[in-house]
Amino acid sequence: MIEKIIEDFLAHLKNIDSAETTVRSYRSDLKKFIRWSPETSLESIGPLDVAEFKRYLQKQGQKPATINRALATLSTFFDWAVDKGLIENNPASNVKYVKEVETAPKSLFRREQLALMRAVHQGEKLRDIAIITFLLHTGLRVSEMCRLTMDDIIMKERSGSVTATGKGNKQRKVPLNVTVRNALVKWFRVRGHEPGPLFLSQKGRGISPRSVERLVKKYSYHAHLDGVTPHILRHTFCKSLIDAGVSIDRVAVLAGHESLNTTARYTRPTQVDLQKAVEKLAWE
Repeated sequence: MIEKIIEDFLAHLKNIDSAETTVRSYRSDLKKFIRWSPETSLESIGPLDVAEFKRYLQKQGQKPATINRALATLSTFFDWAVDKGLIENNPASNVKYVKEVETAPKSLFRREQLALMRAVHQGEKLRDIAIITFLLHTGLRVSEMCRLTMDDIIMKERSGSVTATGKGNKQRKVPLNVTVRNALVKWFRVRGHEPGPLFLSQKGRGISPRSVERLVKKYSYHAHLDGVTPHILRHTFCKSLIDAGVSIDRVAVLAGHESLNTTARYTRPTQVDLQKAVEKLAWE
């Protein structure tokens, strides 16, 4: 019974155009909960069950961010169930989140970016070079990039832009720098300029987010980098802009963030930033 309701909820997420990675995260968290929960019906789940699930995850040694994501997933799911009339109240609404140490999201250092690009260039596939370059230099979400068509790209001799459709079908225009323009020009020599998806799969259809994830994983492996995903390339774009002195409001516009609080995460120092700071005081 609960499993069927969860599948209906996941279908709802897809209908409102949620990213594939988001849907997979929700599915994973909800399945984790129902495997743990002794309850067999949605109506029998109460706040104590959610609190006990939180303690279970803590005892399992899960990171605060992972626990809080699971709690947020449950809260969103139960809110949806309330709206659908399946339950009267959200049992996760008052459960406190685990306190997290605020750090900047993971991103690639300059040398890691160069290592990744060397690995991609060694593969000699112009499409793959263009995709990785595009992610690093536009900061688009992988789902946004995969939806792009040739009509979304404007290329001029000394400028260019891409019109991306983000969450809630909101559009934003992101300028294309010379690095990504050069990568696209080389890709277009292979792809041609016919209408259709910007990046094609081997079958000639638009490439999927899952395929891009596998592509990034393959090249990061060859570059001896661990845990690199398309979203980390997005984080890298934002962090690189902040480090270059670009104002937070401009980074927010480029990234399509609705709140400056989201963008502010990239202003938090990393351990490497702190190490560099204290090294300035060293006498040796």
